[in-house]
Amino acid sequence: MAGDEAAEVERVAFGDRAAYARLVTIHMGPIEAYALRMSGNAATAQDVVQEVMLRLWLKAEAFDSGKARLTTWLHQMAHNLCLDQLRREKQLTTLLDGRNDIEETLLHSDMDDDSDQVLKALSKLPERQRNALVLTYYQGLSNAEVAEVMDLGARAVESLLVRARASLRKYLEVSDVA
Repeated sequence: MAGDEAAEVERVAFGDRAAYARLVTIHMGPIEAYALRMSGNAATAQDVVQEVMLRLWLKAEAFDSGKARLTTWLHQMAHNLCLDQLRREKQLTTLLDGRNDIEETLLHSDMDDDSDQVLKALSKLPERQRNALVLTYYQGLSNAEVAEVMDLGARAVESLLVRARASLRKYLEVSDVA
């Protein structure tokens, strides 16, 4: 599939609208889900998706399949746009459900059964920890891909995830008592 996508991106670089439409169909949903989880705002998520897909069309020649998978490249663009938007709006929310087991929560959460308790706990996490969690558990990126999106080393991502899970667990335990 990676070779197929690289060929599709190459076609896009030469103005092939059908190839572009195929890539948009494949990648628009995951990018929108990521943007929605990061921004907590459907309109913002749609703006991010439009911008990422526009950049795919305009900058397809810049994609290097030897450096990253297409999904990583697109998530990196979405990541940067979301951070810019979050900083502008100072909204720091993501969506998860409220079970006590953090690993289970992150691996099996669904946007439709999110809880205010977890949203509040996540809003307390530092931005980088929250981003690492969303990219790993919601977007299904590997630690290496998350490291590339966030411009960090793999060990830094692992450390962020450990700290984020511990902090989230602590925040949820405190809110269970309250």
